[in-house]
Amino acid sequence: MEENPNKSANYALLEERLKRLDLKNFDWSAWKKGTLLVLEKVFGEESLYVKELENTDYHYNSWSLRDTAGSEDPVKASVRELLSICLTDAEHQKENIPATATNVKSEQIKEIIKQFLDNATLAEIEKIAASDSPAMSKEEQIQKIISDKIPKHQHTLLAKIMLWANQ
Repeated sequence: MEENPNKSANYALLEERLKRLDLKNFDWSAWKKGTLLVLEKVFGEESLYVKELENTDYHYNSWSLRDTAGSEDPVKASVRELLSICLTDAEHQKENIPATATNVKSEQIKEIIKQFLDNATLAEIEKIAASDSPAMSKEEQIQKIISDKIPKHQHTLLAKIMLWANQ
């Protein structure tokens, strides 16, 4: 699969779930639960993608036979196709967001955050956000910066952002 340099966070989450299908210690149940959470976050609980994966069960027990035969597990092939469609949809959703709306929201959030963090810290956070690290790693790094820089004002910052988002 080609790397998309402008991928959204949702795209990256879906891409990560797709990559996990190839892990040597693949656990269907854990993978399915995690992927359902991602699909619900990206497309909503009532999404056809969520319903399709919920209805997918794993009954293909001959792992060693399949591995020696060299053919892909039919359930994995099915969910791989489903996630490929989801990736295309997530990428398309990003393209349909007007750039000006995204820029305005981004700038407004930055203005709120500037009340609490200096420019150097904001630059550090932007660098982390733009990196190729997994989303969870980026989130943890940014959480650490915020808790180090403004330990007493985190709730105030979040409250201001939430008020702004609901206006």
